Amino acid sequence: MTPSQLELVRASYATLPEGGAAMAADFYRNLFELAPRTRALFATEPDAMAVKFSAELAAIVEAITSYETFAPRVRELAVRHVTYGVQPHDYQPVGQALIRALAAHLGEGWDDELEAAWRRAYNLVAELMMEAAEDDRA
Repeated sequence: MTPSQLELVRASYATLPEGGAAMAADFYRNLFELAPRTRALFATEPDAMAVKFSAELAAIVEAITSYETFAPRVRELAVRHVTYGVQPHDYQPVGQALIRALAAHLGEGWDDELEAAWRRAYNLVAELMMEAAEDDRA
């Protein structure tokens, strides 16, 4: 990711109302629509999950400019997700659901450049998580 993409991700996330809680709720609705089988991976209600998701995403977005902070956080998140039963094929619909929710909540601020930045950020997170999950399973 370029420095300007990192800043776009951070700045856009900061504009989400309520710390991104409404966006996170839409993320789960999108995810369950795109991949209904993923609902079984979650033990808590979507509202509670949305609060946790928005807090975790905010922390990742804040840490993304410092690889030394970002990478261990994402790897630890991956190991937790292994215990939930997340598989590599689950990352694709998660990315789609996130981009869809962000686009809806960032509204007029959403453009091709911002979408590209968020896609790169998500891909970075997903790749690190899949690598850490694979290491954990081995």
